[in-house]
Amino acid sequence: MSLHRLRKRCEKIVAELEIPEPFEIRKLCDVLGERRGRPIHLVPIKLPAHTVCGMCVPTREFDAIFFEQETSPLHQLLIIGHELGHLIAGHQATEVLDPDASRLLLPDLDPALVRRSLGRSNYAADEEREAEMIGSLILRRARSGQDERRESPLDSRQAELYGRLRHSLEHPDW
Repeated sequence: MSLHRLRKRCEKIVAELEIPEPFEIRKLCDVLGERRGRPIHLVPIKLPAHTVCGMCVPTREFDAIFFEQETSPLHQLLIIGHELGHLIAGHQATEVLDPDASRLLLPDLDPALVRRSLGRSNYAADEEREAEMIGSLILRRARSGQDERRESPLDSRQAELYGRLRHSLEHPDW
């Protein structure tokens, strides 16, 4: 799928979401959980370096989103948004990780449980791009409802340049 078509598809998906105002990620999870018929739990966790930053583990009763607890709040939102993107788009996981990889990722958990869980959250490259786009668009939409004034005021020349730069980054001609 071309990047332009992917973006249009993801914009349509996000436009149909009920984004709570004021935006809070936990409230969004509550809304999406109701829509999916089971709650979404956010679980901060310290993950080993050089592994994943987050993962989604759907169960019969609830969906759990694990995210790196030792990163910035903005990065946490991006991780959670990405994992929500997988849920919203209805992605199905690909093959399960081998036992050594599961021990490396979460050494304190039973490798069979980790493999089953990660097997549900190991997606194809196209699905990763789609989840990333959905997560980014959710955060962009949430931010659009916030006051965008900067703490230090810009003079008119700086404000014009800032506006052009922002527009070119937010609305690329894909």
